[in-house]
Amino acid sequence: MGKLVSFTHLSLDGYACGPNGGLNWANVTPEIAGDVDARLKGIGVAVYGRVVYGMMEGYWPTVSGNPESTPRDRAHLAWVEAIPKLVISRTLDRADWNTTTLIRENAAEAVREQKAKPGGPLMVFGSPRLVHVLARLGLVDEYLIYVNPVGLSGGPPLFRGGQDMKLTLLESRPFQAGVVALRYALQHSGPAAPP
Repeated sequence: MGKLVSFTHLSLDGYACGPNGGLNWANVTPEIAGDVDARLKGIGVAVYGRVVYGMMEGYWPTVSGNPESTPRDRAHLAWVEAIPKLVISRTLDRADWNTTTLIRENAAEAVREQKAKPGGPLMVFGSPRLVHVLARLGLVDEYLIYVNPVGLSGGPPLFRGGQDMKLTLLESRPFQAGVVALRYALQHSGPAAPP
């Protein structure tokens, strides 16, 4: 069975985005971007919550027509256009972006089906509220976290209070910008009881 990885830029005080949803605080130097790009090569399915999907769909299709786009932007555009995408949202009416499937009901079943298919792992990009749900259901297998040396003092946290977990450190990598990439495997004990 495949795995599901949560990928997040995180503030030092534990927030996955700022109080207003912004990510402009996340430090993505060329060194960090190269590390992220190398990790994306093995991913089989990109997974998004409603908010992150809206940001991605609103930005990446504009890259090809933007004369200020970098070669890395264009390369990532090709990747994100081609990869199968799952959007998990009860409130989104449609998801028309190339290679996108909208999951409105039975998200756990849909994720389990995707994990059972051959190919690379599923990766949830940001989407902390979705990660909370998937973690509670016992579906998150790894956390890939880029910890940034900033404090945000608010916003959605990556880890929810009352969420018991045991993690095994698989990798740590510091970057010159002060960011540290941490990769943890979750020791599964099954889904939590419903609240």
